[in-house]
Amino acid sequence: MPPLYLTKPTQAHTEAIRNYRDELRTHDTHSHGDSGLYKWDDIPAWVDFCRQMENAKTLPKPDYVEADQYMLMQEGDPKILGMISLRRRLKEGYLAEHGGHIGYGVRPSQRRKGYAKAMLKLCLEKARAHGLTKVLLCCDLDNAGSRSTIQACGGQFERLAITGCEVDERYWINLNESPTPAENREQSNAFSATDGTVLMYECTNHLNNYYTTNYNEHGRLTSRHGLVEYLTTMRYVEQYLTPEAYVLEIGAGTGRYSRTIADMGHKVEAVELVPTNIEIFRENLQPTHDINITQGNALDLSMFADNTFDMTLLLGPLYHLYTDKEKHQAIQEALRVTKPGGVIFTAYCLVDASITLSGFANNSFDIKQYVQRGKINPTNFATTSEPEDIFELVRKEDIDRMMANFAVERLHYIATDLFTIWIRDAISQMDDETFALYLRYHFSVCEREDLAGAGHHSLDIFRKREIE
Repeated sequence: MPPLYLTKPTQAHTEAIRNYRDELRTHDTHSHGDSGLYKWDDIPAWVDFCRQMENAKTLPKPDYVEADQYMLMQEGDPKILGMISLRRRLKEGYLAEHGGHIGYGVRPSQRRKGYAKAMLKLCLEKARAHGLTKVLLCCDLDNAGSRSTIQACGGQFERLAITGCEVDERYWINLNESPTPAENREQSNAFSATDGTVLMYECTNHLNNYYTTNYNEHGRLTSRHGLVEYLTTMRYVEQYLTPEAYVLEIGAGTGRYSRTIADMGHKVEAVELVPTNIEIFRENLQPTHDINITQGNALDLSMFADNTFDMTLLLGPLYHLYTDKEKHQAIQEALRVTKPGGVIFTAYCLVDASITLSGFANNSFDIKQYVQRGKINPTNFATTSEPEDIFELVRKEDIDRMMANFAVERLHYIATDLFTIWIRDAISQMDDETFALYLRYHFSVCEREDLAGAGHHSLDIFRKREIE
C-alpha cells in the first residue's frame, strides 16, 4: 500500500495547499502546524515564507526561530492530509512556555483516522536528524485528541503552563529512547495504511499482544460455555451451506469454523490478521482440508474478485473495528466478494452484558473511572472504544442503523451465547443430558427479540440481494 511521507511545500504544491487552506477556513476558526497558512491568501508567498524560516540569516523577524514546515502526503495522491511544523530550538518566552518544538494539524475531512499520530512519528525522526535529544509539545487542556496523540508517541506530562486565561499541558518526548520492536511494528503498519484505514493498522500491535500473551483464542470455543456459541453459529451455517458452496472466512482466528466447514467437504478461503493465530491454524490442518490461509484484514479483500463466494463469514473483525467508516468498509468488502443471493454472517460484541458483568458484577474494570474518562456515556451507557481497549461494543440499534445502508435481506438476528455467560459455572458442571436439554432451550429462544441484548455476542445473518 502507498506509504505516508512528509515533504516540504514548494510552488508545485500551490493548488493542493490552497485546497487545504480553503477546507480549514470552511470548518475551523484557526489552524495549527502550518506556519499561519490560514491567514495567507497568497500561497506562493507563504511557500517563500516557509523557506525563509529554515535559515537563521533569512528569518523574517528577529524574534523568530528556525523552523521546518512539512506536509503529510501519501504516495500517488496529491491531497495534503495534514501539516506539521518543527522548530529547531526554543526561545525564552511564549514559544518556550506554550508553543513547544512541534505543532501539527490534520485537514478536517481526514481527522480521527490516525494521521496525526503517523505524522508526529515521522516528524520525530526529522527532529532526531537535526540533533535534538528531546522535544516539547503543548496542547490545550480540553484537547483530548492531541493529548492522546502526544502520549501515544511517548510524551510524558511535565506540568501545566498558565498565562492569563491560557492553560496548556506540557509534554516532553525523549528522542534518545529507541522504540521497542513492538513500537517499530506498529509504526510501520500505521505508515502503510491507506483510504482512511490507519486506525486498523495501528490496532494490529494491540491485537497481536492480546492474542499472543493474554488470551487463548484456540480454546475459547472448546470450553463448555464456548461450545454454545460455536454450536449455535454452526447450526445456522449448516442451514445455508449449499452443495459445492465456496466459503470465505474473514478473521478466521485459529480456524475452528474453517476446519469444520472443510470437514464437511467445502473449499474454504481463510483470512486472518494475527500471525500467532495463523500458526495454530496451520498446525491443526489435516491433509483432507481444502483450505487456503492468507494473512490479511477485513478492510482490504482485493485478493478476491467480485461475486466469488457462496457464503462469507465475518465472525471476528467487527469486534476490533472502532469507527463507523471501518465497519462499513468491512461489510462492504464482504458483500463485494459474495455472490448475489449469497449469505453473509457478521458477529458483534454487545454492550450491556459487558457493562453489567465486567463493570458491576465482577469488577473487571473500574466502571466509575470509565465514565469519568468518557469511555462510557453516563446517560445512555453507550461505550466508546479505542485500539488499546481491544473490543468494540455495540447494541442492536447500532447494527440496524449501519445495515440500513446496504442492499441486503436480514435472515436472522441471533444471541449466540445469550444466558450462557450468566450461568457459565453451572453449565460447566452439567452432565451431558442436562447440557443437551440446555442447548435445546437455548436454540429455542436465541432469536427472541426481547432477549437480543442479553448476551455477550450476537450474529447477524443476511442475504446479498440478487442483481435485478
